[in-house]
Amino acid sequence: MKVTVTLAQFETNSPAGNLEIMFCDWAVPSHPVEKNKQIKRGVCFIPADLSAVAHVRLYIESVAKAFELSEQSIFELSLVADELVANAILASYAKTGAENIVLKWTMRENIFTLSVLDYGGGFRIAEVFEEIPRGEDLASFLRSLKEYREARKAVIPLNGALIEHLRFGRGLRIISNLVRKLDIEFHDADGSTAHAPSSTTVGSIVTVEYVAEAA
Repeated sequence: MKVTVTLAQFETNSPAGNLEIMFCDWAVPSHPVEKNKQIKRGVCFIPADLSAVAHVRLYIESVAKAFELSEQSIFELSLVADELVANAILASYAKTGAENIVLKWTMRENIFTLSVLDYGGGFRIAEVFEEIPRGEDLASFLRSLKEYREARKAVIPLNGALIEHLRFGRGLRIISNLVRKLDIEFHDADGSTAHAPSSTTVGSIVTVEYVAEAA
């Protein structure tokens, strides 16, 4: 088994200095007899800073290109990773502030699986999709829109400096239209997982399956 570990640094405006992302990639034979058929896997540990998203997107692009996927699949996979990681960073920073995001990927045959673990305390996907501004007339709609925007204001690091960011939840809507499967689990501090959040939930694990096309 060959494992490749890369530690990427990028500059920030933070007094703490540069941030780091650790990338690990390895190949595992899918069957002892079929050595030519490989399950490719990778994982990276991402700091809770929005500037890290661009680096993760480039990483997933490079992985997709290594598999000689089509330009559309490369674009869509990098977009899915971008949205998942951005959502995870927003949720984790708002809840804990310091925990790293964990992204894992697997490529087996033509199925690319992405899984992102955060420490944001958990959410329900139905609630994300249903939360939209409503109103019986223009005045009530505008009031609802204002409340909707105010509820989604968040302070998040970008290049080490705190900025105000609006969380609209559009990422999961985009992702759900691109993948064949989207699943959400919730993890506790003891490492156990469940399909519904509870009082002991510390974060979410969003997993998607994407049908990749060859170039």
